Formats: sequence, structure tokens, C-alpha cells
Amino acid sequence: MSDSTMTEEKEAETRAFMLSSIAIATTVFSIAFFYGVFGTIFFENLFYVWVASTVAMVASLFVPPVDGLPALVSWRGRFVLLLPSLLMAWLFFSDNPSLDIATTGWFEWALALIVVGLSLPYLLLVLIIVAIPDVEQLKQPKLKAVILGICLATVVAGYVIGTHHYRFITCHDFEVSGNFLPDNCNKSAGASR
Repeated sequence: MSDSTMTEEKEAETRAFMLSSIAIATTVFSIAFFYGVFGTIFFENLFYVWVASTVAMVASLFVPPVDGLPALVSWRGRFVLLLPSLLMAWLFFSDNPSLDIATTGWFEWALALIVVGLSLPYLLLVLIIVAIPDVEQLKQPKLKAVILGICLATVVAGYVIGTHHYRFITCHDFEVSGNFLPDNCNKSAGASR
């Protein structure tokens, strides 16, 4: 193998690693942050996971098995992509279709966390495999583990920053963005504008 071929492979692996890390981290941070602030998964996030998972699952039925997408078309992959639809069906038939633990109960809350916790990372993996052709260049298991570590660290950071949001943003920031004001938001001078 020539030096230029090895250099091209390293560049492709570096691009795939960077793009995968950024795509996963930016997606999970928002969900974890707002979960930290409000203690619930916003319906927009749930609908995103549900729609994207359902479309990916249905599309996988029409994709023949190929080397780059073996996990996508496996029965286990399709089951993970089907989980958000099962959660939506549960909520449809529920007497109290909310994901707020204070208004529903621990079962619906835990079910939503498990479904989003399993489906979202898998969905992001599917999106990365489809959108970033170089992702199969990640030959080193260490890099795959680092991407998972970055994802988990981002979830923890998002949650911690969300629970301590008053140290980073004010009530005014929540108002301007159109969000509900949490009880413990920072009511500094900038918040009353």
C-alpha cells in the first residue's frame, strides 16, 4: 500500500470521525438540556425520533442488503426503529398521554426514556451511515468507542447544564426563544426587558 493511499484513508477516517461526532453530539445535547431544565422529553423531540425512525424502518424494507448497511436491514435494527411507533401507540391509547413524570407516572416516563435512549442513537447511526459515505472508514474500534463516549459525555453535559441553566442563561433567554419559563430561571436585570 502506497503512502498516498494510506494518507487518503487516514483523511477519510478523520472526516468520518469528526462528522459523526459532531452530528451525534449536536442532536443529543438539545434533548438532554431541555430534559435537565424541565424534566421531560419535549414532544417535538419525540415526534422527530418517531417520524425519522418510522421512515428509516419503512425505507429499509425497500433496500436490498448491501455491505454498507447490514445493521439497517436486520430484524434487530428494524425492531429498534419500530420502538418509537410502539411508544406512540401506547400514548394514543393512554388515558394521560404525557411524558411528564409529574402528570403521568413512572411507567410512561421510563418507557419514553428507554425508547428515546435506544432509538435515537441507533437512528443517528443510520443517518450517519447513509449520509456520510466515509463512515465505514472508521476501521479503528477505538474511534468508534470514542464517538460513543462523546455522545454519552454530551448527554451528561446537556443534562447538567440544563439542571443548572440559571448559571448560563436568564429568564429573558427563555422568553426570547419562545420557551416556557422554568421556576428557577435567572431573573437578572436582562430578564425584564
